[in-house]
Amino acid sequence: MPRVHSHERAEYSRILPRRPVLIQVICSVIGVFDAKKAYFALMAATEPSLRRESTRGNPDRLGSITRRIVYAIALLPIVPAVSVIGVLLIDQKFRLQPFDKIRWFNLFFSILWVGATIAIWRRAIVWTLGRAWLTTLINLIPFVQVIYGQPLWNAGCGSEYALRVGQHEIGIGLWTWLIVWIWWGLERTRMKNENETAKVAQLSMSPTAKRLVASIATIPFLFGSFLVAGLAIRSFANVGEPELVAFAPMALVAILVWVLIWRGAVVWSRQVIGQTLVAAFVCLVIPISALLGLWNSVGDFTQSVLVCLPLVGWGGWMVVTLNRWPISSTIHAPSCPTPHCLRCRYLLTGLTSTRCPECGDEPTIDALWQATAGEL
Repeated sequence: MPRVHSHERAEYSRILPRRPVLIQVICSVIGVFDAKKAYFALMAATEPSLRRESTRGNPDRLGSITRRIVYAIALLPIVPAVSVIGVLLIDQKFRLQPFDKIRWFNLFFSILWVGATIAIWRRAIVWTLGRAWLTTLINLIPFVQVIYGQPLWNAGCGSEYALRVGQHEIGIGLWTWLIVWIWWGLERTRMKNENETAKVAQLSMSPTAKRLVASIATIPFLFGSFLVAGLAIRSFANVGEPELVAFAPMALVAILVWVLIWRGAVVWSRQVIGQTLVAAFVCLVIPISALLGLWNSVGDFTQSVLVCLPLVGWGGWMVVTLNRWPISSTIHAPSCPTPHCLRCRYLLTGLTSTRCPECGDEPTIDALWQATAGEL
């Protein structure tokens, strides 16, 4: 029978007398075989609040990482809307001095996006001195368009504003990808004095979670790239309907970005590559070809429908590929939490006590259990 430590006996003596006799008897019988299992069974059976926090299969609560991914997705509609509201308030109160509307919009967007992203993920980052400095440096990227505030070329009256917004959205997408790499892609690189300066993250990011966060960045990046590409074709190429022609290169960019994000998770084979090419043809090539080929021969209603087809195809491409791609089972291994030291992250699997042999920290069973369950 495993040895029962003094702090565990204290927990038993504190809790058992206040519980029904039947539960005490059941847990006592279980304790003959495993004292810790009895303690966990007692806590899960008699503490509803703790049961809600620690039960892995509870359908009423999402895991901490899953909730944060949902929060990050929610930024896509919230940040632009709040930025527009901020511009309207500034325009009414201060008459947009010293910036114009686009620079104010880019400023609000950058502050909200960067600040909210850091606030959402700060507990899932192993903060080292190197990561802190790199994060600070990369945070300048979304503000380049605020500081510079000029289009890359003279796109003409009216188009200049769209070009500046497009440039800014590209910067937002690039910043998100770089920050994902800095926060979680550098974990294999040993940074200077990492063991001495790291503030250990309380949550663990699985490779799938990292790819989902990176996928969120494709929305602003592709939107900004579409605006820049359409205006570039209008300015430098003598073609009709340049915005429609821009769908073609953006379809290629969408395919390349999506494959780059998920390439390490997919078990590639000839069959998988063939299915990917077919999905790209059906979801992206056919809608864009129909748009360009039928535009001048249909009415206004049909043109409106045709413009929406590439967007529907883009969403269908993401859904079909993730549904058909065989995802490697090895990438899910980090998502299965194991007990680890809350201070130094040393694995405590197989130990008979919660005391960490690496740093000497000895958390309570409650804290260890809740921290492990919270990673789901």
